[in-house]
Amino acid sequence: MSEYLLEYAEISLFCIAVLAVMLRALRTSLNRLANQTILTHVFVMIMMLFVFDLVSEMVEGHATPAAIAVNHVCYIAFLSLNLFLAFQWLRFVGYNLQLHFWHQKRTLLYLLIPLMVGVLLIVCSISQGWIYRISPDNHAIRGSIYFVYIAICCFYMLGTGFIAGRRVFIRRYYSDKLLYLALASCGVLPAFFFVLEYFTGTHPFSVYSMVVAVLWVFLELQSRMISTDPLTKLNNRNQLNVFLDSKMGQNSAKGSLYLFVLDVDKFKDINDNFGHHEGDRALITVADVLKKVCGPRGHFISRFGGDEFNLVAELPDASAAEALKDAINEEIALRDETLPYRLCLSIGYATGRGKGETLKDLFERADEALYREKAKR
Repeated sequence: MSEYLLEYAEISLFCIAVLAVMLRALRTSLNRLANQTILTHVFVMIMMLFVFDLVSEMVEGHATPAAIAVNHVCYIAFLSLNLFLAFQWLRFVGYNLQLHFWHQKRTLLYLLIPLMVGVLLIVCSISQGWIYRISPDNHAIRGSIYFVYIAICCFYMLGTGFIAGRRVFIRRYYSDKLLYLALASCGVLPAFFFVLEYFTGTHPFSVYSMVVAVLWVFLELQSRMISTDPLTKLNNRNQLNVFLDSKMGQNSAKGSLYLFVLDVDKFKDINDNFGHHEGDRALITVADVLKKVCGPRGHFISRFGGDEFNLVAELPDASAAEALKDAINEEIALRDETLPYRLCLSIGYATGRGKGETLKDLFERADEALYREKAKR
């Protein structure tokens, strides 16, 4: 085995090992993820890409009939898997962004057409050499319409990058910016290297870029599972405590630290009269309102537990706090018109008193303000 092939094998096996570790963690830690199956397929397909590419490298240059046949199988599998991988990632992003048309079989069927065309051209290349051909000395050579294969891959990948990337710049998705950026990278990075390989003829570094991109997505999802409330996708109680710990006693040019406590009025009645599914819907609606109103302003939002939420903001004075409170209530009132029950919030807040104050003291004063607000209703 040549020194080059040995080094290439070591890199490929290392990437496979990294993917295997992530796959194991995915199946244990994220086993409640609705689209776990698609993400699992993505991991397995990238691992198989490395296997087929490595086997192809090992047999290339050996001009025996068996070696040529193996090279054909490896190239067909490698090129086809790239197409299926690009399509699966498009599906994963669609589901993760909760785009309803991705659940429509007709839409998915239309999107499958380029993939099927690509696979057909790859298979026909065994005899026609359209996408690739194997020379008599068992070296792979690009076919006359290899660019069609690149175009189909880029169609799916750049589509993924556009769908996820555009949300990075939409203010109402501010709190999910890092996730959307990671999802977009899995389309943009491989597409960039596909085009680079096409014009330079270098080794398929697009596969390595896929490993980097899915690692980024995996770590982002793991972080969200640890720090995020599973129902509302807001920060959880632990993250709230960590954030407040970092802010307590600090001076800020933006103003004073304000802790808001928000509670859904008569939430038990919603559960009792309309069912827990509608109760969950009410909590998700409140979370969406907080994301829309507070996210673009850079405020920290969390679900404390049950029907209680928290908001941490640095504001110049009490009038700004009241204005923020009114903005939240106004948006809730708009959502309330579309629901079969009354959705209303009680909101209390307290201002941080600087060094020497504990989190317990701040929470107690915010809770007292919340109880006074509820007493008015």
